[in-house]
Amino acid sequence: MMIALENRVDGAIKMVEELHDSLSKISWAELNRNGFVAELEKSVSKLKSLQFEMEQIDKELSMLLEKNTPSFSNYLIDFKKEYAILFANVSLEKAKRIREDIALVNETEDRDVPELYSSLQQKIMELILKSRYNLEKARTFLLAKKIPFVKKGAAAKDLLDLLQRKDDELSEEKKKTLELRRKAFFGIGNEKNIAETERELNELDKSLNTSVSESAQSLKTHLAQIKYVEGSFANLKDKVMKIESMHGSFTKKSSELIKELKKERDYAKNMALQIEEDTLRLRTEYTSKILDLEEKKIAAEERAGAKYEKQVRDIQREIEEKNIALKNARKTIEDQEKEIRRLKSSAK
Repeated sequence: MMIALENRVDGAIKMVEELHDSLSKISWAELNRNGFVAELEKSVSKLKSLQFEMEQIDKELSMLLEKNTPSFSNYLIDFKKEYAILFANVSLEKAKRIREDIALVNETEDRDVPELYSSLQQKIMELILKSRYNLEKARTFLLAKKIPFVKKGAAAKDLLDLLQRKDDELSEEKKKTLELRRKAFFGIGNEKNIAETERELNELDKSLNTSVSESAQSLKTHLAQIKYVEGSFANLKDKVMKIESMHGSFTKKSSELIKELKKERDYAKNMALQIEEDTLRLRTEYTSKILDLEEKKIAAEERAGAKYEKQVRDIQREIEEKNIALKNARKTIEDQEKEIRRLKSSAK
């Protein structure tokens, strides 16, 4: 059972690595809608398979009924929530494509939304990185179980307990570090401010659109009904053109501002993900090296013990042989003394 569970954990880690490599090769912000939908659908399908594997691993780990057994329960709850959001985005984008084919889409609606594509890509990267972290904890736990404590000795048991405590401390420090980085990059409540700014800009955009529409209607009314008011018409036309120019400039600058803010957010998320990935890799390396060193130490102790036992047996066998030779020599001497005494008695 343990070997099968180890293989399942290794297989899940391989799935995570393949999905990570696939996501790292392409920047979704550079894709068009069709390319984005294809990549999102492929990634969501792989996440579904990963979810199934992690659920099975969590079930098998819980059956071990051992202290400090890692659990995926809380993480799987968050995983399912994020998966539901991603799946909903796939359905929504497919629906947009169908509406577009039958000409039901608003012509003013942007076909491609790079900021959305990049945001979903980052969300998936966060999911797979957290999955890798939990799977590495499970693998470390299983590696520690491979060597029975009877062979390890008290020092090794203390070492593994220390590793477990350090792993928990690392997890806690990781959460604190990410929170500090988030505050350092965005400022407290900055993400909320971005969303509020975007909403306010949208409201202003609607107000400006209403103003433009009303002004244009007023212009038509003046053209149809009051042709003689040329001066008023010219002034009104200038105002409409200025409003339209201001609206275009405002929309362009607000879009650029939102894009820059989202670029900074994506950069910060990428940095945080990269740092966390490096931390996981280093933790896995030092854990594997420590366990490998412990196995080598045990093997060396066993070899030294076997060599010592053989030497003791050889010495014991040599002593027994010498004792037998000594007994034989003693018996020979006693026989010679008896013969001497017999000869002396005969001579008398």
